[in-house]
Amino acid sequence: MESTVSSLKEECQKVLDLDEAIRFVGRIKERQVIAFVRRSNSEPLLDEEMGNLAHYQASVKASMEEMFDGQLGKTNWMITCKEFVKMITLFLDDGLLIMSIESNASHDEIIQKIQGLNTKF
Repeated sequence: MESTVSSLKEECQKVLDLDEAIRFVGRIKERQVIAFVRRSNSEPLLDEEMGNLAHYQASVKASMEEMFDGQLGKTNWMITCKEFVKMITLFLDDGLLIMSIESNASHDEIIQKIQGLNTKF
């Protein structure tokens, strides 16, 4: 399991390195954050408890989106834009890739960069 987490952390780091506006990248599986990286000069906006709650909320929102997959098609990603940060959730075959980016960053460009990575999370 440790090598898997290490590998997932490396994949998260590849995403973090794509753009200076990315603050945090995490991998969620079965509603648990199993690996994450944070930009070293980026202070967390939430304490640990609230951060865990935000990650859980992303999982719950993703589960609700999946209810509509049959009628509307598979969800690729979703975004929440707050005053101080944008939170992006990318849907993967076996979980989620979550990230926070600067509120003024181009989420479309960042998502395109991620989709251009030749990697399996």
